[in-house]
Amino acid sequence: MQPTNFVWHYTVGMRLPAISESGLLIPARSLHATASLGVLWFSRQQVWEPSTARTGWKRHPAARIAFPEKEGLFRFGLPASDSRLVSWPAVTRLADIDIPEAMAMVSAGLRRGATPTDWVGVLTQVPLAELRLQRWDGTAWRDARLEDIDLAALATIRPVLPPGHGGRIPVKAPRGVAMHDVI
Repeated sequence: MQPTNFVWHYTVGMRLPAISESGLLIPARSLHATASLGVLWFSRQQVWEPSTARTGWKRHPAARIAFPEKEGLFRFGLPASDSRLVSWPAVTRLADIDIPEAMAMVSAGLRRGATPTDWVGVLTQVPLAELRLQRWDGTAWRDARLEDIDLAALATIRPVLPPGHGGRIPVKAPRGVAMHDVI
């Protein structure tokens, strides 16, 4: 796939109902961060950002083909020329991400096949009206519209926990803040 003039925020279908309800993509802090600011992460990668992979299905091509049948893979594009975008590693300094945490992010990303210099971030909310939405159809990214997606069905999907997982960790969201894209 040829590069585009967009950077991409990759996400999964179960997050779309909350994203749609808020009307925004919202910067989020890492659950393990000491950073004072959240970052809304985007990638210059045009097919998939490997650092978003929590499990093998996002890294394995056959699994990516099958996954859209379950809940779908989506991405929001922001023009690469947007003045709010801050490149790696400058974004870590602006967001007050500690050096050990930034290095841990790099290490985890490299293990998954990512290129940290592809990472860019925004420190503010971005209205959905300013973004381009695409859905992975199993072979390519296709333009999509939230109005055409069955958000009610996606809202019923719960994350699959690995065997032996202790359960979900409750996260308190600050009042009035959507936590739809906290991984």
